[in-house]
Amino acid sequence: MSHPSTRLSADIASPIANGVPTSADRLASGLALDVAEHAFHLLMRGLNPLSLDGASFGQGLPARPIPMDELRMILLHPSCSRATRDDVWRHLIDQARTQRGAWMVAAVALALPMLRRLVTALTSKVHPEQGDRLARADREDLEAEVLAAYMEALDRVKLAWSHPVLRLSRLTQFAVIRAYAPQRPALLADPDLIDRPEERQHALAYPAGHPDLLLGQAVERGVITQQEAELIGSTRLEGISLSSYCRLHDLLYCTALKRRQRAENALYQALFNRSR
Repeated sequence: MSHPSTRLSADIASPIANGVPTSADRLASGLALDVAEHAFHLLMRGLNPLSLDGASFGQGLPARPIPMDELRMILLHPSCSRATRDDVWRHLIDQARTQRGAWMVAAVALALPMLRRLVTALTSKVHPEQGDRLARADREDLEAEVLAAYMEALDRVKLAWSHPVLRLSRLTQFAVIRAYAPQRPALLADPDLIDRPEERQHALAYPAGHPDLLLGQAVERGVITQQEAELIGSTRLEGISLSSYCRLHDLLYCTALKRRQRAENALYQALFNRSR
């Protein structure tokens, strides 16, 4: 059996075969999950790739260092028991939380099959009007939000829970649906809103005309800031993807996503107060 780094180097260097994209092709796509896959390939190159010590871990795993790319194949194989899979995932989650860096990359990469299924499943929920053929900007945003939600779920999931991968999937899915559904109050209850001064919770009347008027009114009444209005206007009204907005303004995606969600929550609460 060839060394994992030899196999991966060959995969990266080879052209697309049978329609399967290489690591370089994934990087060029710019989609979040493809970039994560590319980062994993880079991580696994070299003589000492990130590995799990199978000898000390037990659970029927090979009694030797198991590179992460091989571990991914083991976990996906039907012969891998659920108990082994769950214990390995608890270890991965713990390492991703405490060590970050390479272990976070590995925790993302080993979950990529699940994350890609989530993107497919969420497409019909968050963009029902587009079916399964998302516009490029929408696909870019959806994958980035799924990845951001999953990384947050890694910190939130409880290691004592059964079926940790299923729990990660549910936490990720709920977070993404919540981010895409500002009109649903049950999904938008956000404890972070308590950070906003009470005077920012004014009622708003929805003005006739362009939605920009609503954002302008919200800024005037202190419901949201000018920066928040620009963020919402650019990414919701002008069709600029959130990831592109982050690149233009040198922002972290997670920061901008949370900022937009909190601002939209504030807008909803102001409009809801007006309607009562």
